[in-house]
Amino acid sequence: MTLLGTFILPLTSYLCFRILNKNSIPEIAGILSLFFLFLEQYTIYGGNIPSTLAGEFSYSFSFSLFWLFIALMKKGTEENRHLILNTLLLSLMILSHPIPVMVSLVVMPFFLFLNFKKNLFYIIKVYVLAFIFTSWWSFPFLFYLDYSSPMVWKKFIRVSDIFPLSLVPLKIFALVSAVYGFLKRDKSIMLLLFIGVINLFFYLLLDNSKIWNTRFLPFFTMSCILMSAYFIGIILKNMKYNFFFLLLIAIGSILFINSKLKFIPFWIKWNYEGFERKQAWGEAKALFDYLRILPFGRVMWEYTPEYGKFGTPRVLELIPMFSGKPTVEGLLIESALSAPFHFIIQAETTFTPTTPNFGFRYPSFNMKKAVEHMRFMGIRYFIAYTDEVKKEANKVLPKIGNVGSFSIYEIPQVKLIEPLSDFQVQKKTHNWKIQAFEWFLKGELKKPIIFSEFSEIDMKKPNNKAIRCQLIKFDNKEILFYTEGIGIPHIVKVSYFPKWKVKGGKGPYLTTPSFMVIIPEKEFVTLIWK
Repeated sequence: MTLLGTFILPLTSYLCFRILNKNSIPEIAGILSLFFLFLEQYTIYGGNIPSTLAGEFSYSFSFSLFWLFIALMKKGTEENRHLILNTLLLSLMILSHPIPVMVSLVVMPFFLFLNFKKNLFYIIKVYVLAFIFTSWWSFPFLFYLDYSSPMVWKKFIRVSDIFPLSLVPLKIFALVSAVYGFLKRDKSIMLLLFIGVINLFFYLLLDNSKIWNTRFLPFFTMSCILMSAYFIGIILKNMKYNFFFLLLIAIGSILFINSKLKFIPFWIKWNYEGFERKQAWGEAKALFDYLRILPFGRVMWEYTPEYGKFGTPRVLELIPMFSGKPTVEGLLIESALSAPFHFIIQAETTFTPTTPNFGFRYPSFNMKKAVEHMRFMGIRYFIAYTDEVKKEANKVLPKIGNVGSFSIYEIPQVKLIEPLSDFQVQKKTHNWKIQAFEWFLKGELKKPIIFSEFSEIDMKKPNNKAIRCQLIKFDNKEILFYTEGIGIPHIVKVSYFPKWKVKGGKGPYLTTPSFMVIIPEKEFVTLIWK
């Protein structure tokens, strides 16, 4: 399934051309799409094989459908047909990845320019129906978007990415095709040109945005390839023995692409042969086995690219699967509400942090500060791998075990649920996330902010007497705990989300940095995900 988008791009390119222009040779589009698929210069932008191998497989699937959708939209607006088919294609794109959907929206003015009144109604019907078909997913996505992490991307531009050397001949053909399209007023070429220009515009100008500008570059590159295929097809269509020349193009393209391959074959083998076949897997498995026998607790680790020898630098995200212990990082971590605070701690515990773009300056390495943050975030175990980090961890944490090159430490006095000894109550405003960032970075951990309409006198603060609080059950669907602190706010160190519902108490209320606060009304309190 992860390679489905890769496999269908030649097919959707072929169908795109067959729909756009019957005077061309659509097979050329399918053949030349291989130049994009095997382009090794884009390793994360999306659409091609390296990007898919890096994890952008949903983008690749939606990207492949985009070209068929655009061609059918042109045909549909001209003939007032294919409403259901276009709606289904758009629905699949929506459920796969939002970027191609956004690009499709900015392409729609092209059809409005051709015939505003007629095409506007058709476009509205397609997009409204697609939204209705996907409303079970898209409506909650939009409604709860505020409870995801804000991303702020700086633009990344390289001329060599705009004009990869291996694609220069095709870009020249694309330029000739654009001139031909203007002279002949060919709507199909003009459509592809519009797609290319508008996406190049986003790539060059988008900055400090929630969307990385490089996500639009594959559309520019692919539109150039299709424009070149369009013009080459027109030339071959008027030649005798065009099948022979088509065969030469296919063979020549395959030989040329194969001569340029450097790492794709190795990466495919590395990704799909499985973790167990990696030479170093035994060490990772031994770590998982060791963690399995430890008492329950959340796990964090030093990040280092050296983990790549186990199969991926993100191999320790498999801890829940192989050891049953919860962690602070997983597949979709960057979108989680708690993500910025996790990556702040990561920056404090590693000399090679990943530092995703959340719009603030990350702190430098500081293990002492990290221990305070990990304790507050409910992290019980910390795993170090490099000698430099082990040296610093040994100064502030008790080591409980060694497994190969891994050292495991335990943070003392960690609780996933506990009564708050002090807090402040503030009204939730539109900039509550910025407040949470500033609060966390300043180290004001002893006095969390509860975002609520309640005044401070409505929430009791405990006296100096210790309050017994015990966690009974903790998983993704249900959290159960016992407490003697009835009426006293308890912090639950799990990301806040409106779908959490409380039995036996009030709440949950959003609190800094990204957690929940419950006010127990009974000794046994249950949080259920609904």
